[in-house]
Parts: sequence; C-alpha cells; structure tokens
Amino acid sequence: MIKFCRHITLSLVLTIGLGSTMFSQEIESLKKIEIFDDLGDVSDVFRESFFEALKERAITNYEKAISALERCIEANPKPIVLYYELGSNYLELKQYDNAATNFKKVLEERPNDRYVLELLFEVYFTQRKYAESVEVVEKLVNFDSMYKEQLANLYFLESRYDDALRVVDELIEELGLDPYRDKLRKKISLKINNPNSQIIRLQEKIAANPKEEQNYLNLIYLYSQDNQVEKAFGTAQILLEQVPKSELAHLALYKYYLDDNLPKDAIKSMKVVLSSDKIDEESKYKVVNDFLVYVDKNPQYETKLIEVTKIFSEDAGNSKVFTEIGNYFYDKDRKELALNYYERGIKDNASNFGILRKILLLQLDLKRYEKAKVGSELAIELYPSQPILYLVSGVSLINLNDYEEAIDILSIGMDYIIDDFKMESDFYDQIGEAYLKMGNEAKAKEYKDRSVELKKKS
Repeated sequence: MIKFCRHITLSLVLTIGLGSTMFSQEIESLKKIEIFDDLGDVSDVFRESFFEALKERAITNYEKAISALERCIEANPKPIVLYYELGSNYLELKQYDNAATNFKKVLEERPNDRYVLELLFEVYFTQRKYAESVEVVEKLVNFDSMYKEQLANLYFLESRYDDALRVVDELIEELGLDPYRDKLRKKISLKINNPNSQIIRLQEKIAANPKEEQNYLNLIYLYSQDNQVEKAFGTAQILLEQVPKSELAHLALYKYYLDDNLPKDAIKSMKVVLSSDKIDEESKYKVVNDFLVYVDKNPQYETKLIEVTKIFSEDAGNSKVFTEIGNYFYDKDRKELALNYYERGIKDNASNFGILRKILLLQLDLKRYEKAKVGSELAIELYPSQPILYLVSGVSLINLNDYEEAIDILSIGMDYIIDDFKMESDFYDQIGEAYLKMGNEAKAKEYKDRSVELKKKS
C-alpha cells in the first residue's frame, strides 16, 4: 500500500474589468493542498512513472510530466491524483480545455475539494468563460464568504444584476460596508433598469429590521437613481424618525435641502456629515463639492462654506476636501484663502506637483519667502528636473538677501529648461537681480540684457 502526500502552493490573483467601467478585486488564495491518495498495490512501472512525473513537473518539463502520467493511466487509471497532476501540468502549459477536463474528473470523486475548485475557476476565468466561472464560485462561497465579492462581479459580467446586488448585500450584512463594496453596489445599481424588485426587497428588510441604517441608504440610492426624489427624501426622514441620531441620514438629506434651496437645513445636515467618524472621506468630498457648486451660484453663502470647514481636523483623511476648497478660492483669485486650504490639504498630497506648484507661487505672491524657500527645497528633492521649482527657490533666496545661493540655485535650474524662452528669460532676469543687489552692476546688466533678448524671441 503506497500513499502519496503532495504539498502544492497555489497563488491565484484575478482582476475583473468591463470596458470603461472598470472595477477590480484581488483574490489571493495561498493554500497548501494536501492530496492523500490510497493508490493500492501498484506496479513498478506505475511507481517509476509517477515519480518521474513529479520530478519533471518540479523542473518545469510539463510535457514530459504529462507523458509519464499517461503511462501511469495506462497501467492503472483509478487513482484520482493522476488527473489532478495532469490538470496542473496542462494549466502550466495554458492548455485550458485539457486542464478543465482533468480537474472535473477529480471533482467527480471529490465535489467539495476547495483547491481543485479554485484551479478550475482560474481556468474558466482566464478563458473568459463567466457562466462556467459562476457555477464554480457558487460552490466556493461555502468555504469563504469573501468569494461573494467575486461572485457579484461575475453576475455583473453575466448581466445578472439582481443576483449581483443580492450577493453584495449579503456580504455587507455579514462583513459590513467598506469603500470597495459600496462602489460595487452602486455600480451594479446603475445597471438595474427596473428597480422595483430591489425596492420591494429593501422595503421588506426595513420592515423586518427598522433600525438598520444601511437598508434605508440603499433604498434612498435606488429611489434617487430612478428619479423618485420625493420617495428618497421621505425615506431619509423615516430613517431619522427610527434612528434620531443617525448621521448617515444626513448624508441623504443635505442634497435634497440644497436642491430645494433650503441652505440653512442643508448646512445643518452637512455639519453632521462632515464631523462624523462613520462617513468616509469620499462621501465628505462629495458633500463639500456639492456645496461649492451651490456657493458658486449663491456667493452670499461663501462665509458659511468657511464656517462648515472649521469643523474639520487637519488630518490626512480630509486632504482632498481641503484641496477642493483651495481650488475654489484659487479660481476666484482669493489668494489668501486658497493658500490656507492648500496648505491644510498638502499633508496627504505632498506628491501632487500641480498643488505644490500653486502653493509655492502663492507663497511668493503673498511674500511668504521663508515658507517658499523651505517648500521649494523639499519640492526639488521630489521633482529635481522641474525648472519652476529652482526659479521659486531663487526668488525666495533673493528676497531673503541670500544672493550667492540664489545665483547658484538659479544656474542649476537653467540646465533643466528645454525650449522655453520665457522661462529662460525669467531665470536671467532673477540672476541679474541678484547681482544688482550684490552691487555688481556689470554682471547685472549682462544678465538683464540676455533676459531682454530672450523676451523678444518668446
């Protein structure tokens, strides 16, 4: 009696995409597969061929491994481990139909073998056989509910949107809401042409559990997508009646107040949302962005915008909101306010060159030369080939009376200028200014003249 124990590591990483509407999910299954097969009494030919197959596969000679396994099957076709090994070798060779055939033979004997199911799923998904993939993943969810995310994606690809939404909701009930599941749910909801069945399902869930906030939010979203504004607003109000301290209810209410031109009520709801620890940054960003649109049309509420943002802490999670408000004031040429919000948002946005550039130029405009000096030095470390950063640094140093260092940094920055006469002229002009401050009028005139000549070309 011979028993073979195989230990195989499987790493499965899959990404789903659909045209321009893309969403992705990574599934990592790092598991040790233990296949115990009682081979019974086998011949020497079988034993030698089987070990040869294992050896050849280990050194990636998959064709030779398959030949050895076929000799085993000729001698004794019963051991199921042979078909597992065949499938694995065919998978390595990307002969997916042969791999699937052999994995299915294993599953005839062991229908609940999780690891063979995972391999079969890999085969089908690689071939874009989504219907077949669904059948396999429907079995895999019994082992791990996280497979429901993958199953929802597959239902989506198969245009089974009601099933996809049902599975996502099940997963949210089990594991809670996170940004990925929230986006996935909304993406699926957008594809539902007739939301009535989903609306009825959510109404039933609310009736069964009237304190569960997420069901109200899902129903509000469906009503909004179906343009049933009054019903969406009414649902948000019912949520507040059932859960008076609900912060999530205000995530729905503020928009209806804005649309109905009820700014006082909208601001009250926005303050609840923006001060909530339960609501994610992306949702807060949308709230502020909606209010920015409103304020742009109703500038008398600009002071309320500033008031609302005072409730924010200056941590990394709010950087996108601060940056968006900074953009609003920048477009209005409100430099002090724009710089204030950009500086509050830069902590989690330090690698954004566009924002860095705006901050540095605003600091120069507002004569914050020490800040511009320090900021440009840090920015040059991140973007050493951007000449504008050297120009900002040079201007700052001149205004801080450090003329020699200004000339050095400006001279270095000029090496990065490519076919830009205007910028080159600015560099010469500033070097000339530095020499003038040092009292070297001859050098100052030389560089100022070069600047004038380049301006004629630009």
